[in-house]
Formats: sequence, structure tokens, C-alpha cells
Amino acid sequence: MKEVTLEIAEKMLATAERWANLAGYPSSIAVVDASGTVVAVHRMDGAAPLTADIAINKAFSAVYTGAPTLMLARAVDPRTTGPVIGSGGLGLLTQAKLRLVFIPGGNPIRDDDMEVIGGIGCSGVPQGVGEISDTTVVQAGYAAVYEEYD
Repeated sequence: MKEVTLEIAEKMLATAERWANLAGYPSSIAVVDASGTVVAVHRMDGAAPLTADIAINKAFSAVYTGAPTLMLARAVDPRTTGPVIGSGGLGLLTQAKLRLVFIPGGNPIRDDDMEVIGGIGCSGVPQGVGEISDTTVVQAGYAAVYEEYD
């Protein structure tokens, strides 16, 4: 897989939506390309309107940083930051035109050379409720196409 096409994005969305349905929470799932531009976004029936923007920004954040947003959330966790303001990841909070989010549920999409070619984000599945979270939803979406294009 060299780029995130609409076909790939739609397969990711379909699989991710099935996982969100398994969790029982209507959600929004977004896929962006290497520039952070939306390729496809889907807000399930019943998902809160704000979840679409959050999913897009989670996917964007994964592309912009090259890291899962779960790791970004840990970087700004007050239990892991230092005593100085801006230590840890706190200095990133005002970057990227305020589009960076530090909420788990966004993963970068990588090609065979491990270059970031896009991102996938999900919003709507509460963390800590059952075994499925926004993070597992996006991991399922990514895994759905990874082997096919490997």
C-alpha cells in the first residue's frame, strides 16, 4: 500500500464500524491521507455530531506526529509530565492550528517502508467501558486492509 485511496478508506471504515457496533456505541470514523486531508469520514446513525470532528482530528494528529494518539495522551498525562510547564507533551497543545488532540483513538497508517501515508481516527466509544475502545476500533479498521495490500 503506497497511498490511502478511497477504496482503502472505505474498507477501513466498514470494518471499524462493525467493531463500533460490537461495542454498542454509535461512532464516527475518519481516514485521512499523508497531508492530513480527509479521504473519507462516516458518522454512524445516532453518533453525536461532535464525534465526526474529533475522529478527523485524531486521524490528523496521528499523521502529524507519526504516533498513535494513545501515546500522545500519555505524553500529556499529569502523572507522567515533569514539574515545568511544557515538559512532556504539554508544549504540543497549541501546535498545528489547534487540531492536535491527545485523546486515544487515532493511529497512523504506514506503507511497507514504514512511512506514514495516512491516519485513521474514531470517536464515540467510551474508554474503559468493555473491551472495545476507540483505539481497538481504529486498529481493526487498519488491520482489515493491511494484509490485503501487504
